[in-house]
Amino acid sequence: MKPEDVSADMTSLGAGETLGPPTLVKACVIRADIGPAIEYTTTDGHVRAFFPIAGGEARGAGWKGRILPGGADFAIALPDGSYAIEARYFLELEDGTPLMVTNAGKMVRQADGSYRGRTRATLEVPEGPHAHLGKQVYFGTALAEPDDQDHVYIELWAAPI
Repeated sequence: MKPEDVSADMTSLGAGETLGPPTLVKACVIRADIGPAIEYTTTDGHVRAFFPIAGGEARGAGWKGRILPGGADFAIALPDGSYAIEARYFLELEDGTPLMVTNAGKMVRQADGSYRGRTRATLEVPEGPHAHLGKQVYFGTALAEPDDQDHVYIELWAAPI
């Protein structure tokens, strides 16, 4: 799209209506506890990083949970110093419900040494009292603070359809 087309919407391409910008509703906050990173240059010449997820906690509307050890954030370092990321881990909610999180996006290094990111997440849940969590579209914000190598903080925002 040309810069002057930024104000265009679906109707300019033939749709009968436009849906407008999505509404975002905070769905949950997450603190992931990170273990020591492994980073290396592959034979293809790109830098691969592995950040093990050792635990953590999450809180949403009407639920709390803990991150089970064993997940990880798999990343590729990009030439500009940012990382393309994909984290996969399990939560166990207080009532015992398992929930798998997949969160992918980009983390960008800031002038203060922190990393800030934007992601898209999916939550996989079984049928039951939390099934609605698996039927949403989520966008996320992520923060890795410069003096804290042990945690990443995430907020997930639902975009109701």
